[in-house]
Amino acid sequence: MADWDEIKRLAADFQKAQLSTGLQRLSERNCIEIVRLLIEKGLIDVIYTNDGKEYLTQDHLKQEVKDELYVRGGRVNLIELARVLNVDFGKIEYTAKRLVEKDPNLHLLLGQLIETSYLQRVASEINQKLVQYGEIHIGQLTTTYDLPTDFILNKIVLANLHKVIFAKQDPTNAHIFFTQSYIARNKAKIRGALAAITKPTPISVILNLTDVPARILYMSLNEMSSLGSVTVQSPAGQYIPHVYQRMQAQWVKDYFKQNGHIMYETVTKLGVSDVRSFVQAQLPDEKLVQLKNCIIGNRLIDQVKDSMDMCVTSNSYLDISTILPSSLSDDNIEEILTHILTPTIRKQTYVFGMVVLTVNFMDECVKGCLELVNEHAKRAVESGSYQKYIAEKSIKHQEVDHGVMEEEKADKREERRKKASTGKGGGGAQGRETKTKSTKKHARGTRGNVSDSDDGGEIQTNASNKKGGKDPHIELITAKEIAKVVEKTLEPEGLEMLAKDVANHYFPILSKQALVKAHELYEQSLQKNNQNRRQTHASIQEKLNTLYNDIRLYEKGLKLFPADVQGQLLKYLLKTFGTDACNELCLYVASECNLNTNFNAPLTTEQRTKIANDSGPEYRSHLQTLCKALSASETVEDFLDKTEKTMQACSMMLKKIDKKKDRNLILCHKHGLLEQLTNCTDPALVLHLAVLIIFTISTQTMLHASGRHVSAILTFLQTVLSTDDSKVFNNYHDLVLKLLSTESSTTEEAKANAEDITKQLGELTPVVKNIAGNFKKAGVTPVE
Repeated sequence: MADWDEIKRLAADFQKAQLSTGLQRLSERNCIEIVRLLIEKGLIDVIYTNDGKEYLTQDHLKQEVKDELYVRGGRVNLIELARVLNVDFGKIEYTAKRLVEKDPNLHLLLGQLIETSYLQRVASEINQKLVQYGEIHIGQLTTTYDLPTDFILNKIVLANLHKVIFAKQDPTNAHIFFTQSYIARNKAKIRGALAAITKPTPISVILNLTDVPARILYMSLNEMSSLGSVTVQSPAGQYIPHVYQRMQAQWVKDYFKQNGHIMYETVTKLGVSDVRSFVQAQLPDEKLVQLKNCIIGNRLIDQVKDSMDMCVTSNSYLDISTILPSSLSDDNIEEILTHILTPTIRKQTYVFGMVVLTVNFMDECVKGCLELVNEHAKRAVESGSYQKYIAEKSIKHQEVDHGVMEEEKADKREERRKKASTGKGGGGAQGRETKTKSTKKHARGTRGNVSDSDDGGEIQTNASNKKGGKDPHIELITAKEIAKVVEKTLEPEGLEMLAKDVANHYFPILSKQALVKAHELYEQSLQKNNQNRRQTHASIQEKLNTLYNDIRLYEKGLKLFPADVQGQLLKYLLKTFGTDACNELCLYVASECNLNTNFNAPLTTEQRTKIANDSGPEYRSHLQTLCKALSASETVEDFLDKTEKTMQACSMMLKKIDKKKDRNLILCHKHGLLEQLTNCTDPALVLHLAVLIIFTISTQTMLHASGRHVSAILTFLQTVLSTDDSKVFNNYHDLVLKLLSTESSTTEEAKANAEDITKQLGELTPVVKNIAGNFKKAGVTPVE
C-alpha cells in the first residue's frame, strides 16, 4: 500500500507539473523514460499499441473488446479486432480467451468471438427460412453463416429446437430439418402424379415434374405401393404402374393368338426385361419354340413341316417366306429350318436363303452345263493352259519328292548317330526305340488332311505343307458361266436370284468333270505333239543359226573401231542379238523340261537364271554359263563359243561358214538400210541410217550400233567422206543435237529455235540421203 500511495503521489506531482508553467512541465521524452522505468520495476502493467505511441491497461483492453463485440452484433473476428484496436493479435487472443473463461455466454470459435445473443438471432432466422421453404439443410446454413456444421447443429439448431426453431429432424439424415406441413404437401403431389401415370416412367422424370426431393419420393412410394412398383430406388430406376402390367399381359396374349409368334424386341418395348419368362407365364398352355430373337408357336412349325413334305414328294422347290409371317427375319427363318430339317430331308434338299430346292430339281437345272464342260475342256487343251497346269503340277511333285528324300536322309543320319552313341553293348531295345521315333517322324499327323492313302501319300502331303507353297490350280469353268446356264432354267419359276448360289454349289463338281474331260483330250493330243516337237526343234535351230551368223558378221564391223568404242558396241550387240539367242535357248530348254514359261514379255535376267537353275542336268551347266556370258563376256568369240556348246547340249547343229552367203547377207543388209532411209523423215534416224549405209559400203562389213554411237561412226568415216560431204554430215549432226536439246524446253525462245533448226534440217535431209544413196566405195579398208 505504501508503494501504491507513492505512485499516486508521483502521479499527482506529474499532473501538477504538466499543468504548471513551461519551466516546471516535463517533456514528452521525460514522460516516456519515466513510464519505461516504472514498467521495468514492475510497478505498472500496461500494453503498447502497435505504433508504440499509446498505452493500455488490461482492464481497458477487455472493455474495448466487449464494446466492439456489442457494436458488431455479437460476433467479431479477432484479426479485425486487432486491426481496429491497434493492438497486437496475441494480446487480443489472450484477452478473448480470458473473457470466454469468465463469461459462459461467449464462445471463441475459429478465431471469432461469438456472443449468445448472436446465436439466438441466427436461430430466429433459421426458423423464418423453415417457414418460407419448409425444409433446410445444415450444409446450406454452414455456407450462409460461415460456421462449422457441428456447431450450427448442436449449439444453434438442436439447442433451440421446439423453442425458437419449430421443425422435425429427418430420421434418415440428421442434417435435414423440415416442417410437417411441408411433408404433407409433397406427399399430396406425389400421390396425384402416381395416380395419373399409366406407363413405365423414369424416377428422374417424376422428380422433375413434381419438384419433390428424392428421399421424400422414395419414402412415399413405399407407402403408396398399391398404385405401382419401383425397379430401383434411384433416379435411374423406373416406376411401373400396376395398370400397365395388366395391359402388357393382355397385349401379349392377343398378339400371339393373332400371329402365332411374338418378337423379343416388341415385348421389350413394352418394358419387359425377361421376355422369355414373361411370355411363358402369360401363355402356359401353348407349346412354344424359343428362337434367337422371337418366340413361335407349334402351329407355325407344323405348317412348315407339311409344306416341306409336299415339296420333297413332288421333286420341286419351296419358298419358306410365302408361308411364314413377313415380320420374321432371314435369321428367324433359318432357325426354323434348322429346327424342322431332319437328316432324311437334308439328304434330299438344299437350302439357299429362304428357298429349299430338292436334289432332283437342281440336277435338272444344271443338265445344260455338261455341254459347256466339254467345250471348255477342249479349249483348255487346245490353248495349252491345261498342259501348263500339268507341268506346274509335275514340278511341284518333284520339289515334294526332293524334300522327302532330304528328310529321310536326315532321319537316317540321326538314327545312325544314336546307334553309335549307345555302343555295341547298348542293347536292342534302345535301337528299336530309335527306329520307332524315326518312323513316327514321317507321318506328322496328316490323317486329318489325307484320307485313304498309304504312308507314302502322307509323306508327300507333309513335305508339300512344309514347303509352304500353293498347289498348282487351273479353272476350266467359272461359276459365272454356270450361273448363266442355270438362270435360263430358273427364270420361268421366278427363282433367277438363286442362279449364283446354285452355280457356286455345282462349281466344284463340274470343275472336276471338266478336268477329267481335259485329261482325256490331253492324252489324245500327246501323240500329235510328239510329231510337232520335231518340227519346232528344226525351226528354233534355224533361228539360232541366223542369230549366230548375224553376231559373227557384226563383230567384224565393230573391230574396226578403237578399243573404247569396241567395248560399247560389243555391250550393245550382246544386249540385243545376244539376248535374243539366249532367250530362244532358255525357252527351248524350259519347254523340254516342262518348266513354267508363262512370261508376257521378253525374259528378264532373273527369269533366265531361274530356267537355267531349274533345267535338267544335261542342260544346266551350259545354260548357266551362257547366261553369265551375256553380261560378262569381253569378246564376241567367247559368247559365240558358249552359244555353240549350249546348242550342242540341245542337240542342235551349227551350220558351216559360207563366205558367199556372208557377202549376200551384207548386200541384203545394205539394201534394207537404203529402203528404210528412203521412207524415213525423222532427222535423227536419217543421220543414223546414213552413217550405217556409208560404213557398210566403205568397209564391206555390217555394224550394229545405237543412236548414241553416231558420233564415233562419223569420226571413223572422216577418212572416207569428201571434205564437203564431211562438213554436211557434221553440220547435220550438230543440228540434230540442238533439236533434241530444245525439245525438252517449253520457253518461247526455245520453240523459235526449234522451228529454225527443223527448217535447216528439212533443207539438209535430202542432201544427206543423196550422199548416202550415191556413195561409192573408193577403196577397201582391210578387215581382219
